[in-house]
Order: sequence, then structure tokens, then C-alpha cells
Amino acid sequence: MTAQQTFRNTLVVIVTLVGAYAIAMSIRILVVVLVAIIIASAARPVILWLQERRIPQGLAITMVYGALLLFILGIGILVLPPAVQQLAGYLENEDRLATRVISAMDWTEFNVERTFGGDIELVDRQVVREEVNRQVNEFTSHFPNLAGELSAVLGELILAIVIGVYWLTARDEAVNFSTSLFSLGRRAMIAEIVHEIELSMGSYVRGISLVVAFVGIANFIILSLFRVPNAVTIAFIIGITTAIPVLGGFIGAAIGVLLALLSSPANGVITFLSFVAVQQVEVHYLTPRMMARSVGLNPILIIVFLFVGFALGGVVGAILSVPVAGTFYILLRYLVIEPRKEEAAPQLVQGGILIASRNSAEVPDTAVAPTLNK
Repeated sequence: MTAQQTFRNTLVVIVTLVGAYAIAMSIRILVVVLVAIIIASAARPVILWLQERRIPQGLAITMVYGALLLFILGIGILVLPPAVQQLAGYLENEDRLATRVISAMDWTEFNVERTFGGDIELVDRQVVREEVNRQVNEFTSHFPNLAGELSAVLGELILAIVIGVYWLTARDEAVNFSTSLFSLGRRAMIAEIVHEIELSMGSYVRGISLVVAFVGIANFIILSLFRVPNAVTIAFIIGITTAIPVLGGFIGAAIGVLLALLSSPANGVITFLSFVAVQQVEVHYLTPRMMARSVGLNPILIIVFLFVGFALGGVVGAILSVPVAGTFYILLRYLVIEPRKEEAAPQLVQGGILIASRNSAEVPDTAVAPTLNK
């Protein structure tokens, strides 16, 4: 190996390492950009529909994102005050929360004993009281960090909206520039790939939004009918966690049932039964069809990608794993699968004879089948 080749290889390695380090350090910003593009892809059909009604692009974007912000603000006004008030009450009085938990345990033990017989004691009451008080103190000590994290999430949400607006205004120019980098024969395919990826991401977001809305509204109606306190907050938690595929619904149900148990054991049971009833519709009908239709993947593959995303990036990785997997599948289909199918497809040669493929070892390209005599 010459000195020039050694220098070139070393430079490639250094540039690769620096690039990988830069990506690792800016991964949070890259996630925000990805979220912004996914949300913009979901909003673009509505914006195009408004433009067809002779509404300027800038005004259409402002209307769509303004409606999104108003919706988020409205949900915050409905959900946050009762949740904060209840949380503040428990933080101010540690024994109140511990007493509620012990009361729920007593009710559970009483009903289990009445149903199955025998004496049952789940956990020692003093241990429960000490653990609850310890958890409250630990949460209180970390509250400033939690507030800072929530502020950072709010800032990233605003940044995602701003990036999404810029993406929508510059989207056509960016696509045209990207396609111009390829040969004339491939530009139509590249434009089609971009369009299909955008359509897949948008369909996924709209599908997930529909599932979240259905789960939240259905649980809210059931809980309100049974007069469960803080029905809006509990239904919101169950609904919004459904956006986390596979495990999200169970996490939201656990939190919702716990909050309902603190008011009364019967409310906890009602919340659990409400979750189970709504989940049957969501799991067996809505989620599989929405995800499979939006990303074009088999539901089993979707579950695999979800667990991989969760292992790599936690909750955010699980949420983004499906649209990212759909994107890779589209690229793989256009760049690998379809060309390979065309290459392996039977070819018609002179005389109407089909051969395995053009590159078949048995029949070379120059082979000509004999003409059949009548």
C-alpha cells in the first residue's frame, strides 16, 4: 500500500468517526427534525386540499398548524389542572396517599378472601406506608429536574412545528433538487419514492391519531357514565399512551387504574374494565389495520420493529420505529426487491419460448429458440 493510499484510508476513517460522533451528539435534534417531517407529511394532504379551494399556501399552513396548537392547548387546559391539583394534594400530605393505597389493598384482600376463601395479606401495611412516603419524597426531590425536562420537551415541540412549517414551504424545491442529482432515467423513480415515503408517514400519523382519539374518547364516555373522578385525565393518559405501540396501552391502563384506585377501589375496577373493553376494539380491529395499511408491513414484522426500536431508543424509538421501518421497506422495495424481480422474471425470446432469466447460466443471452414448424 502506497503512502497516498494509507493517507486516504486514514482520512476516510477519521471523517467517518467524526461524522458518527456528530450524529451521536445531535441525535436529539435529528429526532426533532424527523418528528417535524412526519407531522408535516400528515398535514400536507389537508394543506393541499385547502389550496385547491384557492387558499394561499402560507395561509393554509397557518390554519392547519394553528388548529393543531389550539387542540394541544385545549387538551392541556382540560387535563392538566385536575391532574396537578390531585398530585399537589398528595405531595403535600404523604400519609393521605399512603392511606389511599392501604385502603385499596384492604378492599382487594376482602374481595379475594370472600371469593376464594382463606386469609390473604398482600403486603405489610407499615412497609407500604414507608415505601409510599419514600417515593413521594424522592419524586419531590426530582421535581425541579422534571420541570426542566418538561420545558425542554415543550421547546422541542415548538421547534418541530417551526421546522415542519419550513419543510412544507420548501418541500417542492428540496424534492426537485434531490431528483436533479440523479440521471434523467431515474428521476421519476426518485420522485415516486419520496412521494410514497411521505404518504406512508402521513398515513401512519393519521392512523395513530385516530386510534388515540378513539381510545381516549371511548374511555372518557364510559368513565363519565360511571361518575369516575378525573375521567378526563384518566382517559387522556390511557389514550395518549396508546401512541406507544404494543406496550403503551398497558402502561396507560396501569397509571389510570392506580389514579382511580386512589379515589375508591370500585373506580379502579371500573377503569380497568373500561380499558379492557376498549382495548378489544383497538387491538383487534383498529391498530393492526391502521399500521399495516399505512406502512405496508405485516403486523408480525411491525411488532418486531417495535421491540427493536424500544430497545434502541426507548419510548421515542418505539414510536418512530414503525414509520422508519416503513421508509426502509419502501427503499428496499424500489432499489433491491423490484429490480431483482425484474432480473429473475422469465424472458420471452424468439419463437415464444420462456427461459428462466436473461442471466440464466443454462441459456445465454445470445441463444435463439428454433422456430416451431406447423
